[in-house]
Amino acid sequence: MSDKPEANVKKGSFFSNMFTELKKVIWPTGEQTVKSTGTVILFVLIITAILVILNLAFQWLNGQYWNLIK
Repeated sequence: MSDKPEANVKKGSFFSNMFTELKKVIWPTGEQTVKSTGTVILFVLIITAILVILNLAFQWLNGQYWNLIK
């Protein structure tokens, strides 16, 4: 198993490489973060509303179906 490259890598070099890569990341600005968060929240609310409407419609249809059978 010592022929694997992962086995020869020291833990210190892993963290060193990790911090080097994190310095290359282009982090979003506060404004971009707020816009993205707002978009996600709006999308979740829209999907929630659609699911609530579909749930109510299917409940009503199910009730109508069982009333027909009785």
